[in-house]
Amino acid sequence: MREDRMVLYRFLGICFTYPSEGFEDVVAKSIELVNTHYSALNKSGYKITGIRNLKKGFAEMKNLKLDEWQGTYTSLFISNFPSTPLHPYESFYKEGLLVSESSDELVQIYRECGLEIFDSKEFPDSITFEMEFASFILENQDGCLPVFKQFFFEHLFSWIYNFFDDLIRYNETPLFYKALAEIGISFLKKEENLLKGA
Repeated sequence: MREDRMVLYRFLGICFTYPSEGFEDVVAKSIELVNTHYSALNKSGYKITGIRNLKKGFAEMKNLKLDEWQGTYTSLFISNFPSTPLHPYESFYKEGLLVSESSDELVQIYRECGLEIFDSKEFPDSITFEMEFASFILENQDGCLPVFKQFFFEHLFSWIYNFFDDLIRYNETPLFYKALAEIGISFLKKEENLLKGA
């Protein structure tokens, strides 16, 4: 089951990255891959919702040209007038600004697990990095044991539900991203309960 969980974390990280050339194909392959693991997780008691809406939402996004998808992503998460509606960053939810104590703590946690961030275009507390790291830390649990619960409980679970709730409530959010939020909430609530007992 650990591999199934790792795949779902990685899937969420991929889908929340900025769309670049070939992004549509990457998402399509990710949805294909996650289907098998999604079924296995459901059999293990994970009642994950949102897959049907994800497929419908992805079909809608595929009708957009790349620059239109990029524009949608930018207006949701990066820059919009008069204000950007959604902020996929832990520090925004916890401290009300970007790049703060939360992001500094995460850099240290990543380093303790032997990782360095080389992507200067993204902040270390972005949903993309945190989801990817969640997958990594599950795979390397023994080597990251000192920071395992700190990462999940003091970081990821402490803000992600608020972000997903905002994503669902915002009227302009495309179905694709609303479905990802729905999947994220149902998956991570089960993860949180599982890890509390670990």
